[in-house]
Parts: sequence; structure tokens; C-alpha cells
Amino acid sequence: MKITVNGIEMNYEMQGEGKNLVLIHGYSDNLNMWYNQVPEFSKQFQVLSYDVRGFGKSEIGKGPYSMELCADDLYALLKALNMESACLLGYSMGGRIGLSFTLKHPDMVRGLVFANSGVGGETTPEVEEARKMMLEVLKQGDIETIAEMMAVASFSPDFKERDPEIFRKYKEIKMQNDPSPYVSIMEALFAAIENPPDLSQVKCPALIIAGENDGFMPLDVAQSMKNAIRHAVLKVLPTGHAAAIEAPEEFNAIVMEFLKGL
Repeated sequence: MKITVNGIEMNYEMQGEGKNLVLIHGYSDNLNMWYNQVPEFSKQFQVLSYDVRGFGKSEIGKGPYSMELCADDLYALLKALNMESACLLGYSMGGRIGLSFTLKHPDMVRGLVFANSGVGGETTPEVEEARKMMLEVLKQGDIETIAEMMAVASFSPDFKERDPEIFRKYKEIKMQNDPSPYVSIMEALFAAIENPPDLSQVKCPALIIAGENDGFMPLDVAQSMKNAIRHAVLKVLPTGHAAAIEAPEEFNAIVMEFLKGL
């Protein structure tokens, strides 16, 4: 479905009944990445998934891109849909958006799930080199190459060979996007990474999901996040970055346990 909020046309879907649960996808993804989560979570919750600005079928709009702007988009979307409160589940970049929203509108957030979404940690020369290489690939604008690169990086090292069908499906989801705004969005994400907010200001219950083989989110970052957030729980899965796709049953069980405890 389409709706105009905060100056852009945004694509979203809603399923189920009950308390509100919002799913926020990651960079180079769209709402279709939640194919393992929406069917399960909507059995007990009203689940809202949407295409973040510049991804899927949502417009990029004008002006400088930032996680704060994306949080404002989410606020406008919830208000337009008459959703006064919700639990937010953000994967990777989506966790950054959820965090920004939570700090801006703490009264609207019942709980916050960081799904493989790291906040804090040191920037090493290796990380800087990886960022430069990633930006060079993004600048080429070849969606096939970008989707392959991002999908490979999202899973455990041997996952593509171990489960080629799931890998192919995830890559095809990434290929549904227009890559033209990718560079500006990635630069905004890097800016957010370089200027992390104070996690001690998160007052709602929080769940941090990490992967043992996550190349984007080291386990020490996950542990530091748990230490910084007063009401936080840390769960580690034997996965790469995209735990929701690589180990959906385990991921869903952990999230459902957290949601039921709110």
C-alpha cells in the first residue's frame, strides 16, 4: 500500500491484529526481507513493515539523507496510521532508525530490538578500507554486483554454498531496489556510525541480537551495547549479519520471547 507522509510516497504493509510491531529493514533491503517474520509475528501482533525512504517502492525525496530524517518518516507514518505506540524491530541500518526514533519519541516505544545492529565501537584502518571499497562498488551503480556483494557479506562465510536457494532469494530481494541513491544513503549511515548517540538514554526494554560470524557487528560491540542500556538482553546466534534470514526459527523465537515479556 502507498501513503504520502513527510513529503514522500511511502510503501507499507500491515498484517495481523493486536499490539503494534514495526519491522525496519536494513541497508540495500526492502520490506520483502521479512518473509520469515511477518507470517509468524502477525499471528499475535499487528505487524507493520515498510520500505525505508529510498528503498523498495518508497521515494527518496529531497534534502540531505540522515537516520534522523528516516525516524521522522516513521513518526509521520505511525501517526497517519493512528498507531500511538509500538515495539520496534530494526535490522542493521533499521536498528539505527529505531534508535533515533526511540530517543526522539520515548513515550511511543514499548520495546526496541537491535537485530544485528551495532552502535559504538572503534573504527579501525581495516574498517575504513572496507568502507572505501564498498563506496567504490556503490558508485558504479550495478545492482547485480551490489546485490551479490551485500548478500555475501550478510551471511556466514560458507552460507552461499551451503544454502544457495536462500542466498538467491535474498539477493533477488536486494535487486528489487534502485541503487541510484545508495551512495548518499551509505554516507549518511557512516555519519551516524561516527557519531553514536548515548545508549544510556534508552529507557525502554531492549533486545540485542548478534551473530557469531557477523562481519559488520563484532560481539564486543554487542556486549558494550548491553552494558550501556539499562534494560537490555543480549542473545547471540551462530549466524552472520542477516540472522533473521539465516536462522529464522531461532531468531523468531528470541524475538517472541522478548515481546511476550513486555
